[in-house]
Amino acid sequence: MVGGLSVSELVSWGVLIYGFSVLVVPMNVELGWSMSQMQSAYVGGLLVSALVAVPVGRWLDARGARSVMTTGSLLTIGVLLCWSYVESLPGFFLLFVAAGVAMAMTLYEPAFAVTTSWFEVHRARAVLIITVVGGLSNAVFVPLTGVLVGSVGWRRALLVLACSVAAVGLPIHAFVLRRWPSDLGLRPDGAAPALVESVAAPARAPSTESARKMRSAVFRTPSFHWIATSLFLVNAAKFAVGISLVAYLYDRGYSLALATLAAGAIGVLQVCGRLVMMTARGRMSHDRATCVVFAVQGVALFLPLATTGSGPLSTVSVAVFVVLFGIGFGLSELLRGTMVAEYYGVLNYGSINGVLSVFVVLARAAGPFLAGAVITSFGTYNPVLAGSAVATLGGAFALFMAGRTRPPER
Repeated sequence: MVGGLSVSELVSWGVLIYGFSVLVVPMNVELGWSMSQMQSAYVGGLLVSALVAVPVGRWLDARGARSVMTTGSLLTIGVLLCWSYVESLPGFFLLFVAAGVAMAMTLYEPAFAVTTSWFEVHRARAVLIITVVGGLSNAVFVPLTGVLVGSVGWRRALLVLACSVAAVGLPIHAFVLRRWPSDLGLRPDGAAPALVESVAAPARAPSTESARKMRSAVFRTPSFHWIATSLFLVNAAKFAVGISLVAYLYDRGYSLALATLAAGAIGVLQVCGRLVMMTARGRMSHDRATCVVFAVQGVALFLPLATTGSGPLSTVSVAVFVVLFGIGFGLSELLRGTMVAEYYGVLNYGSINGVLSVFVVLARAAGPFLAGAVITSFGTYNPVLAGSAVATLGGAFALFMAGRTRPPER
């Protein structure tokens, strides 16, 4: 189950998110569309995924991840096939409306719903495995898509990517996933008998009206407001920095090769950060440890501002910043995969996490937009780093307050 989800997340993130940056280059040459036009379509897809996150979450609660992710895989295949034949810019925008729906149905949110219903003791480990493998999709699919584009062209490359979803993601979602452990005569790992009944028998789930009241009660809690604030601030900051980092380092005088190497290192370091975080779970609660890492990230963002140019001292400050920032880059996904169930239980998990994902996706769109606006206004990247530092420190404080206002143990 976990192995299959890990591989399907690797593929889904690769074809829906990371392949885009490679495919738009030959599309710009052939079709004449500007990068900003194509980026706007991509951002539109992200916003659509935020809009449908809540209804998809309720679908997850009602039907389980199998039907959601299978439908999402079919939609992804359709999007990629149509993309390979696209000729008009309005058609491209419409494709990314559908792509946004596919994102909401196949990326981490439904996968986390599976780990929540299937695991108790080993839930954090399951989330770790899925996010570590999924975190490698950038390293796998960016070069893979580049090789395909260079070999067969971007249109046929999209057909190959569609085949990868049909051969890998679709069968995993359709034939491997099950809603409850009891569907296979199993129990959640290590769960006490009293807990098994609550998570293994959908027939005993609360009524629709009762579930709605439970969700509303969660949404009114201070801890939920703090978690949503933390996720928005941290994700807005990390995507603002992520999209600006190569240009910032190049502007400071580093070669393009070194600048891209630093950006690529963040992708590797986020996997290391997730592994370190799970190792530290026995010594400190996950939310508290993540709070500390976010605070360190915020301080690290100030380091490059203390130097200028590309001399030895500047290189040291940039290197330390990249390491500390990279270690915390992927922790918000790990946090969402474990924190909701720990704070609010497994019932209504999909709906609750769906609302949180709205804040995450909005941050993913707002961060790059605000970074571009700031750079255009000030003509320098320094305000982006400073603002991101403040936002990350604010996210750390919000997460700390979420722990202080955490509901009683369920």
